Amino acid sequence: METYPYKFAPIYKEKIWGGRNLDRLFGRELPAGRPIGESWELADLAEGVSRVSNGPARGTALTDLTRQLGPRLLGGAPAMADGRFPLLLKLLDANDILSLQVHPDAAAVEAIGGDAALKTECWYILESRDGMIYKGVLLDVSADQFHQGIETDTVDKLVKPYGVSAGDFHYLPAGTVHALGAGVVVAEVQTPSDTTYRVTDWGRGREIHVERSMQCIHFTEADDIAPGADGETLLKTEFFTVAHRKARPGHAAAIPAGRCVAVMMLETQGPVEVRHAGPIEPAVAIRAGDTVLVPACLENAEIVTGADCTWLEVTLPDKMGAGTTG
Repeated sequence: METYPYKFAPIYKEKIWGGRNLDRLFGRELPAGRPIGESWELADLAEGVSRVSNGPARGTALTDLTRQLGPRLLGGAPAMADGRFPLLLKLLDANDILSLQVHPDAAAVEAIGGDAALKTECWYILESRDGMIYKGVLLDVSADQFHQGIETDTVDKLVKPYGVSAGDFHYLPAGTVHALGAGVVVAEVQTPSDTTYRVTDWGRGREIHVERSMQCIHFTEADDIAPGADGETLLKTEFFTVAHRKARPGHAAAIPAGRCVAVMMLETQGPVEVRHAGPIEPAVAIRAGDTVLVPACLENAEIVTGADCTWLEVTLPDKMGAGTTG
């Protein structure tokens, strides 16, 4: 199979807390009349698999791309145990508040069993209309106090609120209780898992998962500083590295060689291309809101722009932790 920078058709997910802001911000053609909470930009889960939307591989599922290309796509990063792609990228439109929720870490996954899968994630705030988030249990709140807070509908007083603005970044390792508030749009980078346990749904009537949530929550105050943050690098974990990058006209920005890289374009007022030295799709045009997957084997891959632009550069490591393979 020929390799080149791959674009994918978004997978839209209707949510009761969703809206139509991805249309306003990025010109998306959303399903008519439905509140869209999530756009899966790069996904390889049973709940949704991305398909290539450009070039000779158009229509190919990310699952097949990963299995056929192997290290040509992934570099030194292993696929998941079932051969699937080891990353999930989304755009989230929280037009209303999300449930207060938590995802399991490796220990919780082992204890719960079944289809539970580790989920560590991070948010880059794209827009905040006076929005806020919850992240982490307040210091000195015990598990018993938190459980009582769930039963008495006072759990919101036991988690830490943050006002957020565009450009803020928040790390949410597995075990962190969290929620997006109304009026926030984010780019989300995470391990490939859809395992979510609701602590409370603010009275909207959806199922909550008290026992499973209590198994997963880390009762320590969330750290405001993401690990590995240094200059352009916002976060470095065993699963992925996230950097915030910029380019100006006339100054091409190199994409890391020998690594599998996803480019999530955040802002641009003009033409942007992902270029490489190969003969297939040597210049792939992208705009704000687009995600492009750059295989590890491509030579001289770079961002070339006709206007100032910013993007998230999400890079898979050479080797990944055991938690990604379960």
